[in-house]
Amino acid sequence: MRRLIQLVLPCVLLSGCFGPGEGVEVPQEDIYFPVGLALSQGAVASPDSSIEDEGPRHLFVASSDFDLQYNGGAVQSFDLNQVVEKLPQRCVADSDCAGAEAGPHCQRGGLCAESEAATPCPNGTDRSDADRLLFPGRCAPIEVKPTDAVKIGAFATDAIIRKRPEGEGAPARLFVPVRGDSTLHWLDVTSDGEFECGQGSSQGACDDAHRVGDKASENARGITLNAEPFALDADARGETIVVTNQTSGVAALFTNDWRGANEGPKLAFELQFSSSALRPVGVAAVPQPASAKENENPNLPDVFLTTFRNAAQVRVFSYAPDSTNIETDPRPYLVDGGNVSIEANSVGTDSRGIAVDDSARKAAEARCAEGDPACLDAAALVPLDVYVANRSPSSLLLGRTNPPYSYPYFYQAVPLTTGPSRVVVGQVKTPGGGGATETRVFVACFESRRIFVYDPQRSRIETEILTGRGPHAMAVDTQRGLLYVGHFTDSYVGVFSLDLAFPSTYGTMLGTLGQPKEPRASK
Repeated sequence: MRRLIQLVLPCVLLSGCFGPGEGVEVPQEDIYFPVGLALSQGAVASPDSSIEDEGPRHLFVASSDFDLQYNGGAVQSFDLNQVVEKLPQRCVADSDCAGAEAGPHCQRGGLCAESEAATPCPNGTDRSDADRLLFPGRCAPIEVKPTDAVKIGAFATDAIIRKRPEGEGAPARLFVPVRGDSTLHWLDVTSDGEFECGQGSSQGACDDAHRVGDKASENARGITLNAEPFALDADARGETIVVTNQTSGVAALFTNDWRGANEGPKLAFELQFSSSALRPVGVAAVPQPASAKENENPNLPDVFLTTFRNAAQVRVFSYAPDSTNIETDPRPYLVDGGNVSIEANSVGTDSRGIAVDDSARKAAEARCAEGDPACLDAAALVPLDVYVANRSPSSLLLGRTNPPYSYPYFYQAVPLTTGPSRVVVGQVKTPGGGGATETRVFVACFESRRIFVYDPQRSRIETEILTGRGPHAMAVDTQRGLLYVGHFTDSYVGVFSLDLAFPSTYGTMLGTLGQPKEPRASK
């Protein structure tokens, strides 16, 4: 892996090693060094309640071409119904296996098969014991072709998706920061999981209009995106987007216009933190309370939190519009609100992923009667939980806001193994069945091949998931009781069970999407 990093570093510093049409064409259907996962968005179920919608239809995977084998990266769309059909069926008793393709018997391992000795894999192929040392999971890789795929720039780093407000146009938009050309790519996504980013006139790649941030003429300030864009997040409306730049001490603001097919996001401002030596990494939008929408409060700004590789702090900053000439010459900006220190860890520097959980506040809002603004105002004062993956030492930091302010304080560090990187919050199905869910926090530890599942209700690590090499990006599919994990090192997506109604398989890998392949430098 050291040789791989030595190969990539000079090209990263030069912001890309290939020009248009140069190098080997990227195989767009292959998952290759996945760095970002996103799920198409359906209706969102309330915490601790039954799930009424069908859940996401598609999984979107951003591949990064980290070892420079090709002349770019790619984004793929996979039909989740096709993926699930090729997973082994979970069970507790034989009655759960009625109609199961693999057979009517529930094995001791909690999977349906013809008999105790038969394979539960729908494709009929078990992995060898040797393969399972590197690639956990019993079944051979799932063979599902992407619904759609497009070429993007090299060295993508993340991916998020937002639903379009009611109106015409594609129902969602995918955003992907790319280090190779220092841009933010944006792709409109149809309900069938197909992409539109001008690829029809650009040889299968997102066109120049869908790669923004590299042209000073796009904004009123004449600025371009700094080198090394890394993580991103956006408000729930998908209108305010923040991208961290991991080597320049900058957070970049993009404003997304939904009104036209070719409007898209535009770089609007770059916030330089107090020291350019700071290395911002993770970023998370602070969810707004329902009372803001109910009361149509225009004075409640979008707030973001960011973490740093080299500082024991979390920074708080907010979006501000240009109130004087926003229609004729919009010049929105970010306001630095200062930082809060990380004192729950012995050192506290080197924080990576960050996530904000508003499930407790949503539960309080759900108890309010319709048309009761006083109740919603009271619910807005329920604190939000904040989680940070920290490496000094390796731990999950537990924090909480103090409403009405968005500044978190950190009160506990939960020990983890080496390499905490990403952290996401999601819902898992509870043992009682019926679709009831509970909140869990998922922390990927890249070097130690682990994902820790933290139960905030019981204040404990619920389970420790053994993954393949380099777990990085994660996405929680609550409706199906699944966790999708992008394995960076060996270029595939692992599918893990998150349904506590099937305790024998909880936290185990049910299947792998994409054929695992070792990095070239390791061969």
